[in-house]
Amino acid sequence: MSAAISPTRSIETLAPFRRSSEHPAAVPTKISGNIPDWLRGEVIRTCPAVFETNGWRAQHWFDGLGMIYAFRIGDSVVDFRSRLLDSEVARDAWHGKANLGSFGTPTVRPLLQRIFEPVARISDNTNVNIVKMGQELVAMTEGDRQNIIDEETLAAVRFVDYEKGALGGTIMSAHPHFDFERGKVMNVATGFGVSGVVSIYEHSPAARQRDIIGSWRTKRVPYIHTFGVTPKHAILVAHPFAVSPVKMLWSSKGYIDHFDWQPEQGTRLVVIDRSNGQIREHLTDPFFVFHTVNAFERADATVLDLLAYPNENIMASLRTDRMVAELPDLRPSLIRLVMRPGVERVTVEKLSDVGFEFPSTNYKRVNGQAYRFAYGASDGYQAGGAYDSAIVKADLETGKSTAFGDGDHIFGEPLFVSRPGGDAEDDGVLLTVGAAQNAETSILAVIDAKSMALIASAEVQSSIPLGFHGSFVRKEG
Repeated sequence: MSAAISPTRSIETLAPFRRSSEHPAAVPTKISGNIPDWLRGEVIRTCPAVFETNGWRAQHWFDGLGMIYAFRIGDSVVDFRSRLLDSEVARDAWHGKANLGSFGTPTVRPLLQRIFEPVARISDNTNVNIVKMGQELVAMTEGDRQNIIDEETLAAVRFVDYEKGALGGTIMSAHPHFDFERGKVMNVATGFGVSGVVSIYEHSPAARQRDIIGSWRTKRVPYIHTFGVTPKHAILVAHPFAVSPVKMLWSSKGYIDHFDWQPEQGTRLVVIDRSNGQIREHLTDPFFVFHTVNAFERADATVLDLLAYPNENIMASLRTDRMVAELPDLRPSLIRLVMRPGVERVTVEKLSDVGFEFPSTNYKRVNGQAYRFAYGASDGYQAGGAYDSAIVKADLETGKSTAFGDGDHIFGEPLFVSRPGGDAEDDGVLLTVGAAQNAETSILAVIDAKSMALIASAEVQSSIPLGFHGSFVRKEG
């Protein structure tokens, strides 16, 4: 792919953001290689898939209208289904309207409405993540609503019915954590008032009453996409890309357009004790972060590994007009932050020789524990101007990495699936979706997580837009 793309072109004509037809009925894929006999289940994901309609245009990658899609892996067969998400935002967009608050696309609301509704209602365009929560498949974005998805039809059937309580109307992250030992789902919720309140809450997977573990109050609210968790603590990353809540009143701007970068403030790490809600804070140099990788306790210290950009410029590079001109470089640095009680300053260590996004681990085994391997998608320009994409494996003991790439597909988040009965941390496969750069096809790639060799692929005659997150739902029995 050429490094310079004409800005007059639509983002929907470019890999990996081409719009494709829906496939509500299952279609077969073309399998190459041998899928492991033990790998049975469904890769289910959500992604931004429509960026332009008659009279409406998404101005940020995060605002593309959502699509739910799934690869179902059975005995010697893989089929594919997809369906555009039915949401209030989508129904408005197809009529050229923008009434709800979106991430980086302005609302178009009459002055009277802005007066009586000072802050626009939040988007229900759940295009960021999809997870199994109890018996329900839940699609999420950064908002106050989450969609329950029918596993067979992939249709949105209703909103998750949380008890309102103190968290009513707050913005929930699309990155919940699962504490398997305690049987809890954990997440972060942000509330805006005269100041901001960022709360960590939990509930059992089947329950919908959210219990607050601890809350942090702040005059400037940082953009928080995810958080870290250990058996003892939850960790918020308060980088200096933040907003004073009063700036949002009566505004027609997109949510993120209210935030500004103040590097002189540094980055604060907010450590919340899960047993009593007590808070301690630590300080380090400024950086911007979307994703944490893992966190754990070590002797007298709390350790957080994350993917750091040097500043907030990545946010502007994800605007659709910028992506038409040049695809984004998604290769932040993997760093380790060590926080000790009574020591304000954080110790920082770079962990890998390669940068990547959309991190993955052997989650059920290592999350909240010391670990060795992290995986991700390394997407960005290489020497000569081509757009390079690879799935990488970072060895945190050696600092070295290995990778898989085929020179054609642009890959997204790898999902780690452990081999039943496997002993080693990297005993399993990675499942990742890649859109072809030069054809309107996509593949589900099955990669050996130990050797990083391609085991098998399933090709579908559809160009699947690059998305963010999803899940593998294993078929039992």
